[in-house]
Amino acid sequence: MKFNIYFIFLTALILNGCSLSNDLVIPKIEFPLEYHNVVDSKNSVLEEEWWKNYQNEKLSSLIEEALKNNYDLKTAMINISLNRASLSSSISDRYPTLELQGSTNKIKTSAKVFEATTHSKYNNYSLSTVLSYEVDLWGKYKNAENSAKSSLLASYAARDTIKLSLVASIIDNYFILISLNEQLNIINQIILTKKEELKKYEVQYKVGLISKATMLQEKSSLTNINIEKNNIEQSIILQKSTLAVLLGKTPKEIDEFCKEIFKEKLPNDIVVPVNLPSELLNNRPDIKQAEENLKSSNFNIAVAKAMYFPKISLMGLIGFESMNLNNLFQSTATKNSLGSSLISPILNTGKISANVNNAKANKKLAEINYKKTVQQAFQEVYDILNKRNMILQDIEYQKVYFRNMSEIFRITQNQYKQGYIDYIALQNAKLNYLSSQTNLIKLNQSLLSSTVSLYKALGGGWNKKYLKKIEEL
Repeated sequence: MKFNIYFIFLTALILNGCSLSNDLVIPKIEFPLEYHNVVDSKNSVLEEEWWKNYQNEKLSSLIEEALKNNYDLKTAMINISLNRASLSSSISDRYPTLELQGSTNKIKTSAKVFEATTHSKYNNYSLSTVLSYEVDLWGKYKNAENSAKSSLLASYAARDTIKLSLVASIIDNYFILISLNEQLNIINQIILTKKEELKKYEVQYKVGLISKATMLQEKSSLTNINIEKNNIEQSIILQKSTLAVLLGKTPKEIDEFCKEIFKEKLPNDIVVPVNLPSELLNNRPDIKQAEENLKSSNFNIAVAKAMYFPKISLMGLIGFESMNLNNLFQSTATKNSLGSSLISPILNTGKISANVNNAKANKKLAEINYKKTVQQAFQEVYDILNKRNMILQDIEYQKVYFRNMSEIFRITQNQYKQGYIDYIALQNAKLNYLSSQTNLIKLNQSLLSSTVSLYKALGGGWNKKYLKKIEEL
């Protein structure tokens, strides 16, 4: 008898019922550039620690610290734990449960049933192991498990999206702070130059060589430069505050750290490969998240549909029962049972249909979100690359302008030493030189920012070995 019980349960466990889930067709990502049969997907994975390409130890240490302390990342890790627990629960639903049940009762029967004339009193002791299992004929639990797996993968992708955004924000803020400090140093030189120039104008005004309007115009020019300086200083304060939040540091700690940052200069930009393959977008974590959410919603439809069909459960019991505790474990006190149950919906199909329609609607939303995410990803990369091209052109023009202003300032210095021009002309040449230098710093920072944005838009960068194989085709 025991063998038959075990055999029935084993058969039910192995039985893999029909699934009601439809094969999901993920909408194809169609990009202008596609590379087929280049390398396997493992080789096309983007760089994990792409920020190290900047070869800046201070920056790398900041990022490592943020990855440990950022609250958004901690929240994402908790969400992963929740989804992992949900998956474990879904997996356990597919297998039998084994429970130990024990009871002790003191019973007094009625004297008015079974033609009894007196009360009957007795004790009842029971100890049993109960094995129960719901046969997953319609794949309800299997699809629920698959849905939970996709949700877990989506939570990992959500964490990677937060991580990517966090790292990009830190790098961008880091370079902006360096750029602002360089601009501040130059504008301080400009202010000193303007003050010296203004002294000469005051002398000329007193002796009647220039008009009062010209004098006031120069004073207004100095005022405007001081306003610009204040704006830069305010921007530095705001950038420090932003960086403090990203790193989980206090403003005072950031102030101390920025003293080290301000000793640095903007680094050279990272060379971006020409003709980046569009399929790199497949590695963006937000696209992966949208895809896994779509898969999860598809499985949930099958879970909802399974409720239309009967639920078949098996239960087996082996144990002991006795009115006397001393006799509980004797061979004559053993008991066993094997049974099954069938529950089928009759009057609640409207609720089930509503749940199915709800699951289908959620799938439609997930599919729309997936397509939208892919479209936005491509547009983001496309816009960034176009912006980079414009910045690169502006930098080349600005470099030429800077070299010309530098040469003019050099020539003007020699002319001033030889007495061919006055001090004001020399100072004007210096101001033009410093202003051109400031504009070049701003453009270089914009280029660095666009590269960071490109790394972020591509999900972390590009695998150089992978791109090399593409170029060899």
